[in-house]
Amino acid sequence: MNIRDRIRVETKGHSMYDVRKEQYKNNKEDTINFCISPTTFKLTKEQKKTIEDIGQAICDYMDCCIELYKENETVKELLDRGKPEHLKKVKDAQYLFLRPDLILTDKGFCVCEIETSPFGLGLAEVLNRSYGNEGFNTIIQQNQLNNYIQSNIPDSGTIAYTEKVKSFKGQMDFLAEQIFSGNSKRWDSKQVESGQINDKEIYRAFYLSEQMSNKEIAEFLKKSNIYLPTSTPQFEEKAILAFIWDKRFTETIRSRIGEGNYKLLRNIIPKTWIIGEEEYIDEKIAVNGVKESIDIANLGKSKRKFVIKQSGFTSASSWGEGVKFLHKKSAKETREIIQSAIDDKDHLYIIQEFEQAKNVPMSYIQEDNTYRNMNAKIRITPYYAYMGKDKGKMIAAKVTGCENTEYIHASTASINTAISYDER
Repeated sequence: MNIRDRIRVETKGHSMYDVRKEQYKNNKEDTINFCISPTTFKLTKEQKKTIEDIGQAICDYMDCCIELYKENETVKELLDRGKPEHLKKVKDAQYLFLRPDLILTDKGFCVCEIETSPFGLGLAEVLNRSYGNEGFNTIIQQNQLNNYIQSNIPDSGTIAYTEKVKSFKGQMDFLAEQIFSGNSKRWDSKQVESGQINDKEIYRAFYLSEQMSNKEIAEFLKKSNIYLPTSTPQFEEKAILAFIWDKRFTETIRSRIGEGNYKLLRNIIPKTWIIGEEEYIDEKIAVNGVKESIDIANLGKSKRKFVIKQSGFTSASSWGEGVKFLHKKSAKETREIIQSAIDDKDHLYIIQEFEQAKNVPMSYIQEDNTYRNMNAKIRITPYYAYMGKDKGKMIAAKVTGCENTEYIHASTASINTAISYDER
């Protein structure tokens, strides 16, 4: 069976995502809305070990950020910013998994953010099953995700999604039917706005910030027992990556996560700071003449290699909507963007040093079974267990390759594939 047909089999009739942009839509219905690679993406043995090490380091780091929030008033004030009062009484945060986005650069891996949402998890599993069943030695063992998820969820429940994330409905249906269900467990998936969700146990597959603009979601979150993830938007902020570069917290983090994990994360997390907190950056911003974020506007484009991001708890913090590459903007635009972030006292914004993704030759199979080459920039998305005895272990993973863009994401024009590695 060719790989395209195998992927169609493994989707079990569920579309992996609906095409949102009109120019990419066609009249042909298909469960596959992305470019198909004829092979897996192969890592070196060293790269595989690094990705495995990142899992434990990221989990330990999240644990440390949660403890900092409980103990440190500065951290609490920062992460509570813009949150309604009922979400400021944070208890222990629980997530099934943590998913850092790893950009492949000439220097190695770069973590540009940590996600907790399930969008992409179904696709990662479909790809792993497909290439594994076609004889590729994938980095994730078959049934690994099923075994982990089912060992950490109740016997029944509903995966709840919203209109905003409805383009991933097929993946939510796939997760409920193929991953959460099995071995006497029975889960389904439903849209919040349908008013049909009555289960006691609910997995939240939508953003908490949606309650601020949608009364139905706000009421749903009040009445329903959200099993996972917890209503802890503080730890769904991109700003947590800044703490490892903040001199107020670095020694605490270093002592709690260990020297090895600390060095690994400082090596792979680009220098990141929260706008307004520049004076606390450990190791001053490595650009001449920059003392405040607004000074970046004074730099020439070749030195203005920074990314500004809205950190969280707003619709602009998901799917790259609040991500702006400042070296792609004029000085005037850069100044306006940064000044707007400075003036917004209700949300956090971060600035990261931009790490250029390396170009890697990839190919994909077109509908007529011919091949097209792509000079792709690579994002690796590993999903790490964050509960139980498997905490820190990789339970799913995929690779996305894009060309002609700095924003590397799964789309109709991107290549998505499973991962293997060279055992030599």
